Amino acid sequence: MTKMDYLLEKTGIEKESLNGKFDEIVSKILSELSSGLLYTHTRVNANTRKTMEAASFLYALIELLDEKGIISIKELDDRKVKVAERLVKKFVESGIGLMFQEPEYDKYNFEHEANIDCESRLSICKAMCCRFPFALSRQDVEEGIVRWDFGKPYLIARGDDGYCIHLNRETYQCKVYENRPVPCRGFNCKDNEKWKVWLDYDKKIINPELIEKINRNGEELYSYSKANPTEKTKEK
Repeated sequence: MTKMDYLLEKTGIEKESLNGKFDEIVSKILSELSSGLLYTHTRVNANTRKTMEAASFLYALIELLDEKGIISIKELDDRKVKVAERLVKKFVESGIGLMFQEPEYDKYNFEHEANIDCESRLSICKAMCCRFPFALSRQDVEEGIVRWDFGKPYLIARGDDGYCIHLNRETYQCKVYENRPVPCRGFNCKDNEKWKVWLDYDKKIINPELIEKINRNGEELYSYSKANPTEKTKEK
């Protein structure tokens, strides 16, 4: 299903009623909306980063002065790190954090694509890697093909079942395979320590604990976008 068809389905608009201009109109709107959001989120993230840096030093200094102890540069730096960790956690929980791939690569010239025989493993792993949460690159966002979560820019969009929105649930095939992001191209389930898919790769024995880890990480990253809209307004 294309983006146009998706919008038609959601809005109930008859494509024929727009005299053949629907694709052109919506394409332009989506392009301008994506560009505007990209600029806004980039500026918010840059400003927030500077504010957090200043706040980390300020709150660390206040805490130390309040304790009325003799301080040193090392003490100040140590306390700043601790305070910064708390601020970062609150920042992430607030849902305003902007996430991009770092470092970024040109996905169409990516030289480290994984070579895995997925076809022989899909019946066992059920495309488990398509449930991993990750951030898109600026290239992905500007291209406008791979969808991201509007509540958590720019994390890959997921369905209610936790799978990537672009995954065909019946065949486990990617519907945007030619345009898939770098994390999809480079993920190697054979020897990845962070996301250990297989207890035994050669014998195709799946790691049952990974599902729990995926759900836990995904819930932490995507929870804000699922929050009650009224609660979000109150928090602001």
